[in-house]
Amino acid sequence: MKFNVMKKYFLFSFLLVSALLSAQSGKVAGLVTDADFENEPLAFASVALKGTSLGAQTDMDGNYSITAPVGTYTVIFTYVGMQTVEIENIEVKAGFTTTVNTPMTAKADQLTEIQITVAKTRESEEALIQEKKNSVTIVQSIGAEELSKKGVSDAEGAVTKVSGVSKQSGVKNVFVRGLGDRYNSTTLNGLPLPSDDPEYKNISLDFFGSDLLETVDINKVYTSNITGDNAGANINIDLKGLSGRKAFGFGLSTGVNSQTVGEDFKSIDGEGYFGSVILIFQ
Repeated sequence: MKFNVMKKYFLFSFLLVSALLSAQSGKVAGLVTDADFENEPLAFASVALKGTSLGAQTDMDGNYSITAPVGTYTVIFTYVGMQTVEIENIEVKAGFTTTVNTPMTAKADQLTEIQITVAKTRESEEALIQEKKNSVTIVQSIGAEELSKKGVSDAEGAVTKVSGVSKQSGVKNVFVRGLGDRYNSTTLNGLPLPSDDPEYKNISLDFFGSDLLETVDINKVYTSNITGDNAGANINIDLKGLSGRKAFGFGLSTGVNSQTVGEDFKSIDGEGYFGSVILIFQ
């Protein structure tokens, strides 16, 4: 019997507290619409009471409802791509619903300047064709893209794909229009390239693998940028440029020859530590 009385007492207290709390709160409700689209309901817009954790999201019909304690609030309406709307001095009364209907408009943000930089690469066939059209000299070029299609493994194989250039068995370098090594010249990125063999004027082209090559240019005519000893052709090897982050490195190292330190060697009279002669005038 005593347990039932206590149970009824707690239930009555709970209902009384709930009634008192509901009497001290009210609601903010309304409709959010899209003003740029004939005031169609705006679904999933966020509605919040500024300075509190109270808020809601509009339903599919654009409606929202927030229960809040009695007081005066600033209602904030936000939506992606829309301008934020703040409505101040919205009074919430106990037991009443305050209606706040809000139209929202699209946000027009000013974009910052965008710079697009296009870097020309001579590896593609299209770039070489366009360069050939604009060139004032006749230069035949083969790029990395074409080398890959033809299965070329080095610069020597690349030049043999150009008309007028041939390679004979047992001969180290190529022939251009029947003229051998002594009548041709080789450059690397436009700079003269020395030979690796004293018996030949030009370096062996099979040193340069296709993975290093951007283009191989063959110039068979006389121009001001090639040497006068060139009667066959100038073969210019353009290597692929470095890409990625620019970096600068600096290193410093020292060394000691353990076979000479502390040993006594014959030297010139008057020689100093740095090998210079010290003159003594008497």
